[in-house]
Amino acid sequence: MIVGGGIHGAAIARDAAGRGLKVMLAEREDYASFTSSASSKLAHGGLRYLEHMEFGLVRESLSERAGLLKTAPHLVSPLKFLLPVFDWQKRSAWFVHTGLALYDLLSLGGEMPGSGRLSQDEVDALPHLRRDHLKAVLHYHDAHADDARLTLSAALDARARGADVANRRAVTAIVPRENGYTVTISEGGKTKEIGARFIVNTAGPFVDAVDAMIPNGPSPKNIRFVRGSHIVLPMPDPPETCAYTLQDEGERIIFTIPWLAGNFLMIGTTDIPQAGAPGHAVCSAEEKKYLLDAYNRYFARAGGAATESDIVCDWAGLRTLHGSPDEAPSRITREVTLETATQGTGGFLSLVGGKLTTHRATAEQVLTKLQAMGLDMGPAWTKGVPQYGGTLDRDALRTRAEEGPTEVSPQTRRRWAFTYGDKIEYLFARMESDPGLAEGIVPGVPRVELEHAVSVEDASTGEDFLWRRTKLQLTLDDAARETIEDWFVKN
Repeated sequence: MIVGGGIHGAAIARDAAGRGLKVMLAEREDYASFTSSASSKLAHGGLRYLEHMEFGLVRESLSERAGLLKTAPHLVSPLKFLLPVFDWQKRSAWFVHTGLALYDLLSLGGEMPGSGRLSQDEVDALPHLRRDHLKAVLHYHDAHADDARLTLSAALDARARGADVANRRAVTAIVPRENGYTVTISEGGKTKEIGARFIVNTAGPFVDAVDAMIPNGPSPKNIRFVRGSHIVLPMPDPPETCAYTLQDEGERIIFTIPWLAGNFLMIGTTDIPQAGAPGHAVCSAEEKKYLLDAYNRYFARAGGAATESDIVCDWAGLRTLHGSPDEAPSRITREVTLETATQGTGGFLSLVGGKLTTHRATAEQVLTKLQAMGLDMGPAWTKGVPQYGGTLDRDALRTRAEEGPTEVSPQTRRRWAFTYGDKIEYLFARMESDPGLAEGIVPGVPRVELEHAVSVEDASTGEDFLWRRTKLQLTLDDAARETIEDWFVKN
């Protein structure tokens, strides 16, 4: 039994199902409805962790980034970053260049372009970067990732391999028994009890609440909740084609990332300690100002400084980390901590920490731990295996989108290709068997897509579809969003 349908819970369900285990996953809300859809949307090594001497974490992350580019090409894509260095910053150009060289070394075999320094002509061509006190502009590569759909991909792959995976399924009680636990779940207005020899707690910000359901659970952890917030601005004109890694006065790192086909600019993140009961994190007014100030310090737009009125949307997520109370939030390790308790021949495992990028390796680490606790299973298998929808490379996806049915616009077919991957064939086939499914519920959203979201991807609300199955919340107008929300209410 896996409690929590974020990226780690979904990845563990996928791995476990593929090893022949009987698996159930319970997510009380929607998949990736908390932290796993509130990230910086990156598959990256974590350049800043080199300063903390976390070389193992960076190397693992870079290896997993390389794997994701091959196994989930519809959801993960290369992204060039520029790193401007000014004379007022504490990190010199030489220091940063040395760090990038080490980053390249740790990513050997990953097939990404190496880092370097822009020529003066290239710097002069940058549309918005301020030039006062600029010493150099360095460059390197990482990758963009659709965090919510990576989570969904793992959950759907787990289901395809036999796991019982569901959202809107809540674990309400856990009672120890001789060899394992009796788990009470609430789903669809009904309650039932099931037996589980092992439980894995991947509830993220709610990990403590799940731990507290059992007596003699895992030992207390030094859990720190750290809020990371982002804001989104319209893309300035002329558009930025590269992401930027910026350094603030306190040596923190902030990203600006072109997003959603270059229509928007994502800016984040923050590291703010959050006390009290966890819930849906909110980007504070102070965080919005901090991110806007950082952006305006580095960039000059023709229309003047960016202000709060320019923010299209914002979000915040809670990182659940293992660290001492006096440790600075930005310096707390993202390494995974696993705590266990035994119950006869069964057991309970709680997960804290981890990164989106390393979710596959984390799942493998959890299964190795469960195997050591006495759970028989097949061998590790996920390394190099395509994710759900991931059997076609990016060129093949572009070609398939171009060749798709003309009843759907080229723009929608391209969006589908890099949302559903090879599962675009399912949408095409359904429209061929029932031409009425090509009907546009709103412009750019045929009925077949909404029915697919419900019947295959477990979407049950407009928010599920508009924010996590797609990002159409940001590109549709108010009337179109309302129409889709009404469709979910009626269907």
